[in-house]
Amino acid sequence: MDKPPGEAGEWVETLTRDFQDRLTGGLFETIYKMDDAAVDTLMEGEAQTCVSAFVDLTGLSVPMSLDSFLEKMQTSGPSKVRLERDGDVILWTELHQGKCVCPLVTRDVISLNPKLCICGAYWVKHLFKTVANTEVDVETIETVAHGAENCRFRITVKRDEPAAG
Repeated sequence: MDKPPGEAGEWVETLTRDFQDRLTGGLFETIYKMDDAAVDTLMEGEAQTCVSAFVDLTGLSVPMSLDSFLEKMQTSGPSKVRLERDGDVILWTELHQGKCVCPLVTRDVISLNPKLCICGAYWVKHLFKTVANTEVDVETIETVAHGAENCRFRITVKRDEPAAG
């Protein structure tokens, strides 16, 4: 008995996706073994790619004001974000309930490793730059990969210094 036309295509797509997932998982296991400088460079590149995909997926308007961006982030994205702002310092808490929201982790493509949190910090940094056209410094306070319930970052908005004259 012949299979319906769509069924063969789905089987090939599943096989291809499984193959790609195994390759990605192996790549990240190798990345986790690399020295800190190399991991930092790789995770920054991964974060840039992820932010681009995230913006496309969520349909965020680009660019938007910093205030509009912060308001929008509390209602869109893979997890709820709680923000506390004191001038140029923002405490960004992603409410994860003890689970990493990286799609590669949630789909069991890669293992959760504290080095992956480097990507998370760069993700926040590049998200601010991409959506709100705002340069920031990001400090990781706590993450799920380090045993916390949530991921928390301290973000400091960079302000242009007036030229010395």
